Amino acid sequence: MEQSYFRTIAEHFVRCTVTDFDQETLHQVGRSLVNYLGGSIYTASHQSCAKLLAFIRTTEPAGSGKASIWADPQPAAPAIAAFSNACRLSSLELNDGTKASAHPGIYVWSSVLATYEQYGGSVADVVRSVVFGYDVCTRMAMLAIDRIRELGLHNPGFVGGLGAVAAAGLMRGLSLDQLCNAFGIAAALLPVCPFVSFVEGADTKDLYGGWGVHLAMFAVDAAQRGLTGAEHVLDGIKSLNTVFQGDAGKEIAFGKPYLINWLSIKQYPACFAVNPAVNAAFALQEKYNIDTAEIESVLVDSYPYSYDLNNGVGRDPNTTSGRLSLYYTVAVALIERSLTPDAFTAEKLKDPKYAELRGKITAKRHDAYGDGPKGIRACILEVHMKDGRVYQTEYNATDVHVVYSDEMLYEKYCGLTRDALAPDQQRDLYDYAMALAKQENLSYLLNMMRRLPKIRCRFHPQGDQDAGIPRTIKYRSFRGI
Repeated sequence: MEQSYFRTIAEHFVRCTVTDFDQETLHQVGRSLVNYLGGSIYTASHQSCAKLLAFIRTTEPAGSGKASIWADPQPAAPAIAAFSNACRLSSLELNDGTKASAHPGIYVWSSVLATYEQYGGSVADVVRSVVFGYDVCTRMAMLAIDRIRELGLHNPGFVGGLGAVAAAGLMRGLSLDQLCNAFGIAAALLPVCPFVSFVEGADTKDLYGGWGVHLAMFAVDAAQRGLTGAEHVLDGIKSLNTVFQGDAGKEIAFGKPYLINWLSIKQYPACFAVNPAVNAAFALQEKYNIDTAEIESVLVDSYPYSYDLNNGVGRDPNTTSGRLSLYYTVAVALIERSLTPDAFTAEKLKDPKYAELRGKITAKRHDAYGDGPKGIRACILEVHMKDGRVYQTEYNATDVHVVYSDEMLYEKYCGLTRDALAPDQQRDLYDYAMALAKQENLSYLLNMMRRLPKIRCRFHPQGDQDAGIPRTIKYRSFRGI
């Protein structure tokens, strides 16, 4: 039998050192950490996942490990800490993305930081593990996405744990054989993750990120203690090759560019699938300054995958499913000319002005854009006014994963963290993360995350003046995150 794909991946990264990474790769490691910290700080101070955390503390005694649940001074077992932190970041859709349908940061950073706290290691180990985790998560997503979408499952939830295995396994110092066993164990136990949890706005949606991380920590622990997994679980006889049937991930050579360079930062705290419609709404408002009280009707003619998700959600989403809703996100974008985390509260969802405009919106499946991940991610938006005028635009973004500049990332980070951190703390933590490869240890970062205040945060679109953000990019916060 040919060498397994998992072994081929692991062989490359076990041999890697930080000196193998170019400056752009190290820069992307810093950017991914900033995005993770910004979202984590905001959600740690938010009321999201309150039920989950209360449940965890009744089942997992405090002091059972050395790892941290953010904003909680009581230590926890690393699998529990990583699980909790990943769930909270998932809850408000503040995660990152890649060109494949994956959200590596949730899985990779949550597992690496918890492992570092529990077992120690060097910053070089952290950097290597993060690059490995992003590479594996992205490759697995590329291999599975076609079939996973056909089955109505959530690709990041399904494959993300394999990225966490790579990251946590390398961080633990597993041998090549142990890493292969950890991959085999985790792949055999992958969660199904049906997309219906998103559509119905169920709490289980928030568990997908956390469960993948928890599985990874279990698999790494099991492999380190001698348990075995089927090495050819992706590509052997009677294996998962019916799911991981794509070949794009195998065609891409290992090494430069490492796939963390595909990192994308979310514009909005919502599913990437609504981005074209939301951006189209902003474009119309910028050009025509539309009085939303005078709107007769709105047509959202969106690409198939976006429409299919939205069609399941319907016109009356909750605080979770609203992040997938073309009806709700377009209504907010037209009225507020922004789409920030504060848009997805129970109060906002019940607000009559949003409900009224949602009722005027019709969504349509634009089949000409093509279906599946290789289709065109685009939307035609038409706004019909009561006086007969019609405003129309097409937002065509074959790749909706918009690359944020460092300035834009900093602005987003400051908007998310201002209630929890003083201006000098914001700047210091940002600089520390961006220069991670040069740090001696993670003490400063971890101490900061443990001591976060437990306050109800809100996003500050204009609340970052003290942090030194240039005036030229202020307007970006007005529109998104």
